[in-house]
Amino acid sequence: MGRHSQSKWAMNKNLSRRYFLKLIARTSVGLFLSACGLKDVDLSKPTQTPSLTLSPTSNPTSTNTPQPTETATPLPTNTSTPTATPKPPEILLEFAEALGIKFGGGTAIGYFQSWQPEYSKMVPFFLQNFNLFENGWDGLWVNPHEPLRPSEDKFDFSMMDKYADFLQKNRLRGRVNSLVWGTKANVPDWLLKGTFSENELLEILEKHIDTVVSRYRGKIQEYVAVNEILGTPWESGNRFWYDRLDKKLQWVRNCFLWAHEADPDALLLLNDFGIEFPGFYIYDPKRDEFVYNLIRTLKEEGVPIHGVGFQMHLNTVKNFVPFSNTPPLMDALYKQIQKYQTLGVEVYFTELDVGLSGLKMPTDERFNLQGQIYGSVLDTALSAEIKSITIFNLIDRLSWLETPENPPYSGKDADPCPWDDNYQPKPAYFAILDVMKKHYQQRIP
Repeated sequence: MGRHSQSKWAMNKNLSRRYFLKLIARTSVGLFLSACGLKDVDLSKPTQTPSLTLSPTSNPTSTNTPQPTETATPLPTNTSTPTATPKPPEILLEFAEALGIKFGGGTAIGYFQSWQPEYSKMVPFFLQNFNLFENGWDGLWVNPHEPLRPSEDKFDFSMMDKYADFLQKNRLRGRVNSLVWGTKANVPDWLLKGTFSENELLEILEKHIDTVVSRYRGKIQEYVAVNEILGTPWESGNRFWYDRLDKKLQWVRNCFLWAHEADPDALLLLNDFGIEFPGFYIYDPKRDEFVYNLIRTLKEEGVPIHGVGFQMHLNTVKNFVPFSNTPPLMDALYKQIQKYQTLGVEVYFTELDVGLSGLKMPTDERFNLQGQIYGSVLDTALSAEIKSITIFNLIDRLSWLETPENPPYSGKDADPCPWDDNYQPKPAYFAILDVMKKHYQQRIP
């Protein structure tokens, strides 16, 4: 498998389908990395492409500064010191920061450990491209290796501590996705098979939220407080909390209140799919209405909810062929963003990817179309003043969509990310860069 045989990140190939599709996939646990063949693709790049190497910070200190003498004339007290002209942005991260955008990468902290095969490439790649680190794997109650909540009375913070330390060391903003998620892949057996009363379940939830958020107070800035309340309509058993707790959703209110009490400065999100925009292939108007009305009620009641996460798992074949379909879809997306913003919450793109499975075109045409889609989505987002956009799983071969578990919209030809199997930028990267550059130029005096 291309890694040390004793690595605790070795992939358990007997994991359930749900682990692959939403837990392992959601949190970048595809660690059978070297087994995935690298694509031998010649990616053509636009001309005059900005360098991907960060410029070293210059040292303004000069050792030749003249020293004052007794006869020197003092400067007038009202003399202002001229300021240097700011260096214009060149790379994607610099444009994002100039625009005030949190440009995030969603993955797991395991890839950033020195014993992991991806380490030597992942660390510089991530720090060069992202200013927000969304971690899903290590923040979940369950995962195949270091579950955060292995028993009712025990927490394992071994990987979460590494995540928080990495954020602090590199001055990155962090988001945990998520504190509460009812999918059966994230509900431990001790809970799933237990005979707990509703009050006992609420106590378990409160203890979890308070313990996690209090531990990382001031170190992790954002949390998806509750994820996918209604579960997944195509598979049963994925709404544990909704099925067992009150349908008036007081438990949802409490999740936000408990998290806010544990860290009053943390930004708290409600995250979901199928609410992104009408016309989107998995858009569900009833789900959209449910989420919209819930957020409106929470805001009216003064519950500390700060944002709604649009997952944004897009599929090219289902929506964007031919590409002439795109403008009305982007208009619908823009209006949907505005609809939620009127509730007094920010809209975040939390899990953006653009899958290509089933798209029968030459490689360069596939990647160019994908680039057009990424560009259109980013242009719509920035026009709607979205300030946080997270790319899910970062590179193609680490994506949840690279598993064969959900045909025809996943598989080795999904290639959903702006970077290829070997961290090299695809046309999607340059499309994102061009859109950010356009919006930057529109905003400068």
